[in-house]
Amino acid sequence: MSKVFSEGDWETDLPSIGTDFRFTKKREKTNKVKKVTPAAENCATVTDDPSRPPGWSLRLPRSESSTRENGIKKDNTKRDNQNTIVNEKKEGKKRKAPTDVTDNGSKSKKKSKHNPEAPIPVTVTNGKKAETKETNDTKQKPRVRAAPKEPTSLREKLVERLKGSRFRFINEQLYKSTGEQAQQLFAEDPGSFAAYHEGYRHQIAQWSMNPLDRMIKSIRKLPKNTIVADFGCGEARLAESLPNQVYSLDLVAHNSNVIACDMAHTPLESNFVNVVVFCLSLMGTNLADFLLEANRVLKVGGILKIAEVSSRFDNVNEFVAKVRQCGFELENKDLKHKLFYFFNFKKDRTVLRGSTKIKPFSLKPCLYKKR
Repeated sequence: MSKVFSEGDWETDLPSIGTDFRFTKKREKTNKVKKVTPAAENCATVTDDPSRPPGWSLRLPRSESSTRENGIKKDNTKRDNQNTIVNEKKEGKKRKAPTDVTDNGSKSKKKSKHNPEAPIPVTVTNGKKAETKETNDTKQKPRVRAAPKEPTSLREKLVERLKGSRFRFINEQLYKSTGEQAQQLFAEDPGSFAAYHEGYRHQIAQWSMNPLDRMIKSIRKLPKNTIVADFGCGEARLAESLPNQVYSLDLVAHNSNVIACDMAHTPLESNFVNVVVFCLSLMGTNLADFLLEANRVLKVGGILKIAEVSSRFDNVNEFVAKVRQCGFELENKDLKHKLFYFFNFKKDRTVLRGSTKIKPFSLKPCLYKKR
């Protein structure tokens, strides 16, 4: 048709085309039940009136149709918005993020809740930024000790076997000799001390835990003015890991901070230190002399900390009784670990060497397997 019909208005000069046409808009089906008013019934279509040509119909009153048309417009607007969103999704267009109007009238984009790049909010209390809690991603993972590099060539394998054999030989000699004899052994062969500790480091790398780490952790809880004596310090790692004053003692000085001496005769003053540590260093046949020396240098009330391989003990109670004879009282013990036993003793009295008869005693040697 060449003419455009405005909504709700009908042209009066249209010719009759011989057919009854009704010009209405298509409406969406709704679940609402429409109420039929008497006024609407009175406005039915009239086709039998001979005074009007065929094809004409009556127009509904304007007051009642306006409300109905407004509802149709709203439905059409919603339908158009839905069609626009569907078309944008099909064409792959990105929708703009919704904006918020600030107090100044400017628009700001809303931040997505799931945006991984969004900064973490920091609360402020009394002018100081509160520390944010560490997540699984931000937490620093504990360092894992690297496993020793396995030899590849035949020559490297032979060298490793020779080193292992030498370490086991020196280790057995230390268990079978007194402190004075062990000191003489290293004096005659200076390279044997380095060879022994190289093999010792290889053994530590295979353990599930290093008892020295536990010693360090426990001493860090003590006051910083606590004086410590490390009997059989080896490479003096205990002194490097603590802020305290630590006297490192061993048969050979690994560095300038280590005092080379026999553990039964140290140059420390009597009643001087607060803590004495024996970490895997109760080696030899005269352990009573080592413990009596520890009693001499310790203050009354001082702590004696011992960590040893569990397989070295035949009878733990018998060992505790021997230590008690040297002037110590058992504070606590931890025998739960599979590889190591831990003891904490307290000096309750001073026992002078030679004042009491203490039978020499020792622990079983710790013999390592071949590599």
